[in-house]
Amino acid sequence: MEAAILEHENAGLPLHCERPARSIRSIMPDTSDFMVEAAPSRARRENYPPVVWLSLFCLDAPIVAVTWQWLFAHIFGAELHFPVRILLFFTAWLIYLADRFADTIKLSPANPISLRHRFCREHMIGWWIAIVIIFILDVSLALRFLDLQMLLLGGTLAAICALYLFINHLLGGKWRPVPMKEKSIGILFAAGTALGVIGELPALSVSFGAALLLFAILCTYNCLSIAAWERDLDSAQGKTSFMTGWPSAARALTAIGYGLALVALASGIVWRFAWPLWLCLAMSALLLVRLNRAESCPRDQRTALADLVLLTPLIALPFSWR
Repeated sequence: MEAAILEHENAGLPLHCERPARSIRSIMPDTSDFMVEAAPSRARRENYPPVVWLSLFCLDAPIVAVTWQWLFAHIFGAELHFPVRILLFFTAWLIYLADRFADTIKLSPANPISLRHRFCREHMIGWWIAIVIIFILDVSLALRFLDLQMLLLGGTLAAICALYLFINHLLGGKWRPVPMKEKSIGILFAAGTALGVIGELPALSVSFGAALLLFAILCTYNCLSIAAWERDLDSAQGKTSFMTGWPSAARALTAIGYGLALVALASGIVWRFAWPLWLCLAMSALLLVRLNRAESCPRDQRTALADLVLLTPLIALPFSWR
């Protein structure tokens, strides 16, 4: 009816002289005041780049550990049974799942958050269920297949890892500005990877010790690189790393990577029988150097690739067939 009246009143008037339309006031509030932004669909939220999926599920670290365990065993002649390999996989996976879970529950929603921690926050219930199931499987396999010596060695290392996790989360990631956190992760990861091999060797050689030392340095270099890329994120979250304490040290990462690769290649001249291992160490170090220089690569993808470039033992796999 209102529209008809307006049409009648405006009849015969020029277009620019039409009377302004009269609106009927309503007692209902404007619905725009109550509009909220729709939550992104699950498909959109989980449209992550393919390269980060292993990192999101914490599967990159256990896969890296198993591949390097195989390479150490192959080079130094240790016979590893399948349960030892699967135990390493489950143990590494359990540690990284627990560490990610503990990190995530302490992060404030107001602070910036990495992609991997956001994924954990969105799947907290499933994450906790996975931790419980993997813990039960891990303990059951260890009690079933490991002898007393390996149980003691593995239990000691597990206790050290648990102590590290406790101290790390007790401090809330606020370590002193020394490379304690990154060094601890590198040493524990290398020790856990080589533990099964050590238990099967009759004696430890100088070449094995040198290879294990370089592998621990490589793991530490990996952690320091990630700390450099996530320095701003750590600062925003109130965490302390070597790179938040000494940001200028990031400029030395390229030289460290080249030096590590050079030492690995030189070791290949001294211990030629282990040339696949030295080559893999050198290649992983050089790939990390490349990642450190890839500043245009998104942070989360670069962090995921930092572990994937440690999978160089897969290149040596074809040469293992005799």
